[in-house]
Amino acid sequence: MTTVHRLLSVLGLFTLDRPKWTVEAAAAELGMTASTAYRYFKGLVDAGLVVADTPRHYTLGPAIIEYDRQMRLHDPLIATAAPVMRQLANTIGPDAMVLLCRLYRRRVLCVHQELIGAEAFHTHWRRGQPIIYQRGQPMPLHSGAPSKAILAHMRARQVRPIYNDEAEAWRSAGLGDNWIAVKRTLRLLRNQRTITTYGEISSRTHGIAVPIMVEQTRVIGSLSIILPPDRENAPVDDIGTALAEAVREIEAGLKPEAEGGSASPD
Repeated sequence: MTTVHRLLSVLGLFTLDRPKWTVEAAAAELGMTASTAYRYFKGLVDAGLVVADTPRHYTLGPAIIEYDRQMRLHDPLIATAAPVMRQLANTIGPDAMVLLCRLYRRRVLCVHQELIGAEAFHTHWRRGQPIIYQRGQPMPLHSGAPSKAILAHMRARQVRPIYNDEAEAWRSAGLGDNWIAVKRTLRLLRNQRTITTYGEISSRTHGIAVPIMVEQTRVIGSLSIILPPDRENAPVDDIGTALAEAVREIEAGLKPEAEGGSASPD
């Protein structure tokens, strides 16, 4: 493992489940000496990526927020999709969330969301379960429409190692009892105009998603609409049509970026 990979492995320790680390705990977790871990922590502190919350405990630093703002303003996918998503949110109504998601390691991450009338939206969701697919929250690759829209269009060589490590979870999610069956399921999903799920992430919620493709061959994300429990009888077909049209508009807007080679990799 290179120095860069070791440094990034230290940064990768900071998660929602464990947001604070000591140098000693990080060294033990990663199998390195305390002096080596200290050197990496010092580099991360100097870069603003972590800060000392107490003399011995570290948390993520302000540089993360700076990079997040830069991504919000200048990431080609977000910049292109955001106005289209706002228009779509106005069309669908105040009790639905429009999500832009992309692949993140072996999960799917919401990188932008739009909704109209936040209070009305949250009122609907308070009657059910907590809001899902919040921006920055990783979600499983094998469940939910936003994830499946991406999964179905990934290359087999990308999917197979993930399946091998998570076969039982994929089986429980109904994707198939073996790799052949999984490939068959993904092929069926890939041939659908939209992917619709019900209650896979949160009970009584609809997810409707369409993949975002570059040059019709490479998936770079998905655009989705999540409907709360109160919208169980929503016109899913009409919403799917509006969603597909929005994706076509986003893909058209991304075309100059893709041709110039600056579109974000999947």
